[in-house]
Amino acid sequence: MTSDLNYRHLRYFWVCAKAGRVTAAAKELKLSQSALSLQLGSLERSIGRRLFNRTRSGLELTEGGRTVFKHCERIFAHGAALSAALRGGEGSSPTVIRLGVSSALGREAAMTFFERLGEIKNAMVTIYVGPRDDVQERLARCRLDIAVCGADLAVQLGPGFRGRRIETLPINFMAAPALARSLAGFPYKGQSVPVLLRTRDYAPRLEVERFLRDRGVAPLTVAESEDSDVLQSLARQGRGVVALHRRSAQADLDSGRLVRIGPASTGLHHEMWVITSAHESVDPAVRKAIALAHRA
Repeated sequence: MTSDLNYRHLRYFWVCAKAGRVTAAAKELKLSQSALSLQLGSLERSIGRRLFNRTRSGLELTEGGRTVFKHCERIFAHGAALSAALRGGEGSSPTVIRLGVSSALGREAAMTFFERLGEIKNAMVTIYVGPRDDVQERLARCRLDIAVCGADLAVQLGPGFRGRRIETLPINFMAAPALARSLAGFPYKGQSVPVLLRTRDYAPRLEVERFLRDRGVAPLTVAESEDSDVLQSLARQGRGVVALHRRSAQADLDSGRLVRIGPASTGLHHEMWVITSAHESVDPAVRKAIALAHRA
């Protein structure tokens, strides 16, 4: 029964949800894993529902767990504010806004959103850049406030999340100047081209391959990576041709380290989506961050 809620148990649950693993949470709380598991079990019995699913990768919040987590965020945010007020430092501690960026979008996308969130006073942004699946998992576990990806993760995450396409970026083929000169006329039938490709779970990958195939190009795949920055670095070294959205490569284009090859308009594009929880945050700074992220 909810009337029997133990707030110490709620804090244990909250720490576990943020850590994603009982082992990491137990270390932070200075408890044994068995003791912490017992406390979590007591909380689940008092609430009358399961809060976590145990998976190989760690703890996954259930729908009920996400609801409890949102309330814990409010409870412990108010507790921190009360402590600050009693110390005479109300408002002195910055709100932490957790931003996740798919590595497929590249470093520039992370910087773009960091600058956008820079409008918020008394806030500190932590940025996680990693594979899309990891970003999705962190969102599901309430370990991110905002995610920026090349696809609408809310479709997989369910009704507790919302996604919005904020931009469509044209894709061009680019190469180091020396390689570009050796590939004059790109693309033409029978041309052999060393290429640097994203992994197959990257949505435009199939479109890039189809573009080359339809023009009779014979691609020689030199490397594959989900991380656009890795491919861009290899392209600067002259290892191959890479398909990038212009924003990602702008600095290299401006400096001449990369040049565009082929048509100015390829018909290829990269989408940018912002995904957040559909539940309103108690923290006004987080609410403002989410509003700014969804802003066109």
